[in-house]
Amino acid sequence: MFKPVSYIILSWVLVCLAQPDVSVVASVVSCICGYSLLWAGLFALVEQLSWKKVWCIAFIWTWTVEGAHFSWMLEDLYVGTSIYFVWGILLSYLATLFASFSCLVVWCCRKQYRGALVWLPGVWVAIEAIRYYGLLSGVSFDFIGWPLTATAYGRQFGSFFGWAGQSFLVIAANICCFAACLLKHSFSKGLWLTLCAFPYLLGGAHYEYLKKHFSDSEVLRVAIVQPGYSPHMHAGRMASAIWRGLVSLCQTIQTPVDVIVFPEVSVPFGLHRQAYTLHENQPVLESLLPNKSWGEFFTNLDWIQAIAERYQCTVIMGMERWENKGGILHLYNAAECVSREGEITSYDKRILVPGGEYIPGGKIGFSLCQTFFPEFALPFQRLPGEFSGVVNITERIKAGISICYEETFGYAIRPYKRQQADILVNLTNDGWYPRSRLPLVHFYHGMLRNQELGIPCIRACHTGVSAAVDSLGRIVGILPWESRTCPVSTGVLQVSVPLYSYHTVYARLGDAPLLLIAVCSVIGAIAYFYRKKKETPPQTFF
Repeated sequence: MFKPVSYIILSWVLVCLAQPDVSVVASVVSCICGYSLLWAGLFALVEQLSWKKVWCIAFIWTWTVEGAHFSWMLEDLYVGTSIYFVWGILLSYLATLFASFSCLVVWCCRKQYRGALVWLPGVWVAIEAIRYYGLLSGVSFDFIGWPLTATAYGRQFGSFFGWAGQSFLVIAANICCFAACLLKHSFSKGLWLTLCAFPYLLGGAHYEYLKKHFSDSEVLRVAIVQPGYSPHMHAGRMASAIWRGLVSLCQTIQTPVDVIVFPEVSVPFGLHRQAYTLHENQPVLESLLPNKSWGEFFTNLDWIQAIAERYQCTVIMGMERWENKGGILHLYNAAECVSREGEITSYDKRILVPGGEYIPGGKIGFSLCQTFFPEFALPFQRLPGEFSGVVNITERIKAGISICYEETFGYAIRPYKRQQADILVNLTNDGWYPRSRLPLVHFYHGMLRNQELGIPCIRACHTGVSAAVDSLGRIVGILPWESRTCPVSTGVLQVSVPLYSYHTVYARLGDAPLLLIAVCSVIGAIAYFYRKKKETPPQTFF
């Protein structure tokens, strides 16, 4: 009993630490043997315990591991204590899936169904694809292959096969490790070593080739504004005071600059509401444009155009956009891009956050929310956007805009490459979970798009990670972010971002190859088990 329990505990420690923002070493080791240690422990316990108890052990193992990975959700200062319920449901869902899959792996080895093991990595990709594409707005964080992205070479492997390829390799390597320990075959060990090395060899060769040919001859001069407003501070400040703070930060910007980027929902009231008076804001306005005449009342658009005119550049700012449809007021989470000539381009967020921006389940879900969590029942309907977010920053440079955690979905950002975006721009606000791991978790998930698509990115965040990253995933510039050891800070990151880009397999094909493999794997596994069932009498799993 001691050996299997020690395997399970060791695997738990490894996988808990296997987060790119926590431990690079644990991430690498977990990718090659972290899960195989769990399966080895479960395999030994099957001889002493029932399948039901083994499944429960796998469930508890996964639930606690995911609890550590999603621990940032427990910062309830702004989202309320109901987040514990959401957290528990999410962990139970993920634990049910992986516990069942783990028991399937162990069962196949117990039955010596070696042929079935070939299909299981693809089966797992199919399972993850369900939550990635279909569960509410999708759960993009903490996919099995994420620890592979802890190194530059592992991230570059994503330029070939994306998140699905990374998850496939991690599961395949761990199954081979598990099988090699059981079978003691040199072939199994060789295959395991090959799978362990493959993503780093392929990704590393590609990375080093690109680094050798990297050029910074063409750059985008950006200024990223980090206001440092937490949701509480933002709600408690008058709109004019917010603008005075933003203009004060902009005073540090040195010209020339091509684009100034502000975070998600930087100011209230939308673009066109006349919410400001000249009397209250005249000193600030004159510091921006001393010789410009202003009306008695003006809007957020007037503020933005003043900044664009003052610095002779494009301004991108996140704010809410209201629209009346059939007598019902709808709200969009939008990004407004205003050129120095005054041309306006809007982008509406397409992937909404369940619970925060819409109530899942339609009328039934809204009714349940009103009954059990009335404080979170939204008084108006937020709608997802319908169109792409590619905008012109200059005459020659285009940007692909995403808002909040949209950037963590490769399939949503991939079309920007086809639409010839030169750089990705993300506007976000991680302040809803203060002093947590979320800023880094979000940042590391989002920057995967750089190497998947071969283009750089810039991020503007209120209290999280405001940064510029080149197309090889290297950080060009970064501001301090809020954490348990670092308080909220304000600042402006002014940096020249190289626009070097390159073609990738993932940008061309997306998730299609691995999803095809996943579908074929599910069909192949079902056919294999059906054939085995006809050959031998059926046995219950529990």
